[in-house]
Amino acid sequence: MLLKFMYIYGIVCGLMPAPLKKGQFLLGYKLRWYLIYTACLHGGLLTVLPFTFPHYMYDDSYMSSNPVLKWTFNLTNITRIMAMFSGVLLMWFRRKRLLDLGENLLLHCLKCEKLDNHSKKYSTLRKRVRNVLFQMLLVANLSILVGALILFRIDSVQKISKTAMIVAHITQFIYVVFMMTGICVILFVLHWQSERLQIALKDLCSFLNYEERNSLTLSENKADRSLGKLAKLFQLCAENQRLVREVFRTFDLPIALLLLKMFVTNVNLVYHGVQFGNESIETSSYTRILGQWVVISHYWSAVLLMNVVDDVTRRSDLKMGDLLREFSHLELVKRDFHLQLELFSDHLRCHPSTYKVCGLFIFDKQTSLAYFFYVLVQVLVLIQFDLKNKVEERN
Repeated sequence: MLLKFMYIYGIVCGLMPAPLKKGQFLLGYKLRWYLIYTACLHGGLLTVLPFTFPHYMYDDSYMSSNPVLKWTFNLTNITRIMAMFSGVLLMWFRRKRLLDLGENLLLHCLKCEKLDNHSKKYSTLRKRVRNVLFQMLLVANLSILVGALILFRIDSVQKISKTAMIVAHITQFIYVVFMMTGICVILFVLHWQSERLQIALKDLCSFLNYEERNSLTLSENKADRSLGKLAKLFQLCAENQRLVREVFRTFDLPIALLLLKMFVTNVNLVYHGVQFGNESIETSSYTRILGQWVVISHYWSAVLLMNVVDDVTRRSDLKMGDLLREFSHLELVKRDFHLQLELFSDHLRCHPSTYKVCGLFIFDKQTSLAYFFYVLVQVLVLIQFDLKNKVEERN
């Protein structure tokens, strides 16, 4: 059900390469109306673009006397527009590639679904998947809601300009939020399949350990069945890694721009928090509560993205490697099984699941922590400039 909600949001925002019908993407004449709708939607985003930078925000709003707030406001808008257009260009110029990726992803999920059964391990995994998907859906809607409420609280005599600005910002914000949520969902679905493979591999290990304890020899049927299952899991694991790499290659530029947008927004939020804290900006208790929820939703989505990327890259390889080491003591299995096990291990060592953002730096938890620290450094620099300006104004 949660995946259906994500799919509906993707269709409404024009973020899907094509609608789905019975597990297949619509093509040809049936796709034409969706392309027309997507073109009108993207045309609407272009139409409201000039209202992103209204004059009254610089002359009549709370930031009129603070050049740093104006600079962060402009930079936040520019990075959001860049991220939005990276998604628009991706939908139009890489539609065929997205369709192929979507078909391969659906086929891979159907293959991994056959491993699923009604055991407690798989039911626990399904609950965990529902929990994370619910968090993604909740934080996406919460971010849009509190962002819109904050915009409505900005005072202005120019009602038309304010309404146009709110419409421009909300439409752009909705598009960018669900674009990032969609990428997170795709990566999380691949992580879900990887977790299924790990459970199946653990079950195979438990079965062979049981046979080791209770049998002097492994029957021909059980040996062939175990070898076939290991080979199948190896194939599915390699396919999962290939799809993860393909997702990162396809969405490389949008992810990079989304990370840049998150960094600038982070600086803007922390700097606003400092301004609210020292009462440089007049505010009410209602606005303070909204501001706190904006910060919570922003960091919540950042943590979800960080965890999902870490799960499908570094953590997935570590878990799979630990599971393969549990097979090393088996003696009843044939030599072919150990050879297949070595191929599996060599594949994991030779094809590590790491992600370099535009080939510049590896995105993992360590990088994310360094990123949060660098945000604080930037805010400290901005505060120093702010204090310098105040001293000059007094003199």
